[in-house]
Formats: sequence, C-alpha cells, structure tokens
Amino acid sequence: MKKPYPWKSGDLDKALVSYLKAQELAPQDTEIAYRTACALLQAGYLEEAQSQLRRIVFAEPDHLSARASLGNCQLLLGDLANAKQNFAEVLEQTPDNRNALYGFASVLLKEDMTADAEVPVRRLMGLLPESPAVLSLFAEIQAKSDQSTAAIAAYRKALKAAPDYVPALLGLSEILIRRKRFDEIIELTLRASQLTPADPLPLELMSDALSGKGALEDAYEAAEEALKRNPRSVPVLVRLSVLARKLGRPAAGLKFALTGYDLDNKAQGPLNALGAALAAQKHANQARSVLTALSAGKSLDPEIRRFVENLISAEAGKPRTEPVSAEVKPAADEERPQEKAPVEKPEKDRSEAATQETGSADKKPQPDPEASSDAQGQIPNVLGLQRQDKS
Repeated sequence: MKKPYPWKSGDLDKALVSYLKAQELAPQDTEIAYRTACALLQAGYLEEAQSQLRRIVFAEPDHLSARASLGNCQLLLGDLANAKQNFAEVLEQTPDNRNALYGFASVLLKEDMTADAEVPVRRLMGLLPESPAVLSLFAEIQAKSDQSTAAIAAYRKALKAAPDYVPALLGLSEILIRRKRFDEIIELTLRASQLTPADPLPLELMSDALSGKGALEDAYEAAEEALKRNPRSVPVLVRLSVLARKLGRPAAGLKFALTGYDLDNKAQGPLNALGAALAAQKHANQARSVLTALSAGKSLDPEIRRFVENLISAEAGKPRTEPVSAEVKPAADEERPQEKAPVEKPEKDRSEAATQETGSADKKPQPDPEASSDAQGQIPNVLGLQRQDKS
C-alpha cells in the first residue's frame, strides 16, 4: 500500500493504525469499516479508501455517508462520472447533505457546467455561510463566470475566516494577476508557499507577479524553485525561457524552451519561446523557421534542433551579459505582459489587523530598510533564497 502523501503523520496516522487494528478484530462491523475508510481517505490512500467504501456501499446501499465519501474519493481520482452519480443519489434522498452538495458542485465545475454548479453551492452557502471551503468554491464559480468582483469578495471573506486557507490564497492571487495587483499577490503567494512548501503553484503565481512588477531576477528565482517541485512543468519551463532571454542568458533561454518542447511537442509555448530566444540572438532565419513550423502545426526541424543544441553548447561557458536591449516581440500566448504596473493601495480589509494592533487606521507599517530597493531601483530578493543581488 503506497502512501502518496508521505508528509502526513502524527494523530492522523495513529488513528488510521487504530482503525485498521479494530477492523481486524471486527471485520463485519460496518461502522468501523466506514471510519477506517475515512481515515484512509484523509491520509491520502485513495485507492484503498475507494475499495473499502465500495464494499460498504455494496453491502449497505443506503449507507449515504459511505456513498458520499465514495464520491469524494472518485472525484479526487478523476472518476467524474461515478462521483457525480454517487453524489446525485445521495442528494435525491438527503438534499441538504453537505458532503454531497460540495462534491456535486465540484464535479459540475470540473465539467465546465458553471451555471449548474452555482445551484448546489448557493444551497450549501445557506447551510455553511462562513465555511472557507464553501466560500472559495463559490468564488471559483464566480471567477469562471467572469464575475471577478464577486469572486474577490468571496475569497476575502474566506480568508477573513481562515487567513491560512491555501485554496483562497491561490484563487485570489489568480484573479488579482489580471488586475495587476502585484504587491498583494506576492504577499499572498509567499504565505501560501510557506504553508505548502512542496506545491509549485504558489511559486508560479509569485513569479508571474514579480515579472509583472519588473523584478525579473526574483521572478526567475521563483520559477526555478517551482521547477524543482515539478521538473516536468512545461509552462514553468516556458516562463524560465522567457525570463532567461530578458536577463541576457541566451543558453538558458534556449535550453529551457527545448526541454519544454521535448516534454510536449504539441504545445505552442515552447516553440514560441524558442523562436523568440533565437530572434533575440539575431538568428532571424532560424527563428522564422521555428515560428513557421508552429503556425503550420509541424514538428521542430532536425537541422534547427542541431543548430539550437550547438548554440547552447557554445554559449553555456560564456559569462552572463546584460539583458538584451532590443527584444523581438514574442508570438501570442508566449508570456504574460511584463510592463511594470503602478503599485495599488491595499484593500481596506487587508489593513484591519494592523489597525487593531496600532489603534489607528492612519498609521501604516514602515518598510524594513534592509528589504527596500537600492538607489538603482533594484527589487529585493523576496524569496530569501540563494540569489545574490548584483549592483
């Protein structure tokens, strides 16, 4: 039995061991079997939990708690059809079953049935109006319905109830990217990364925000950390290629793009990045060949590939140069806009905690002098990792 989440331990593991022992002593006890299955599900043993829950539902079809939990397990395993059926069967008998309402709405959202998903979520909000999970699910539905203002409000309400609820931290960050609220995104994603250090998504979003703010070195570092957590992420490799090109690291820009292409030769991003990296190095003919192949839906020409590999080998040993001053505009969808946006004032609800501590809404926290930008306008290393800022 392989455990997919080795970091889970402590009380949960102790409870699981206790339930497994109890089940050995009373194999026919349905309640013990159900509690064991729930412990398996919470500990991340999805296949084992699903097997146990199926046996319970087969033996007792009206065990609605087991059926709803089976639906949750199937949802996590990507079996949307069976999950949806189980949730629907539970809701037919108990329309206010919270577990089934949440799961049913989640399935509908994954099936892009956004309007339908809002119905069970609104019912659920009437039952659990302050639940961070429910509020975040509602916010996600609003975001997909282009109701960004309502989505932001719901995410903020969720975070007011649970400041460390990671889905709300990340969901809010994704919406704020489109509004160029880069400073707040950095704050949110930094907190999310600290809470879930193995998850690459907070670092990806942080890299986007830092890049939009103009902090390319920090954006590059954040993307590198995201890649360590998911080495096969094509979007992160494309982001690193773009940033490497802007930072004057031609070999790295080419290598990241080529690696992304090798992982997914049908994706547009890697070839876009590769063409832009070649164009930035004044290899116009090769760049045109790459982008032509992209538009025609063809694979990378072997001769172009050898050319790129030779450039990588030749450039790898050279010292870093200053960022290329005259960049070629990349093809569509290669990257997010990189222009530096003005820093917006924080929302009122972000300042409430500071207001309570200081007793005055007008008193703002002063920045750390050691963390501020220098006279050259250099952005500080917000990640606190290994990079040394260069003057």
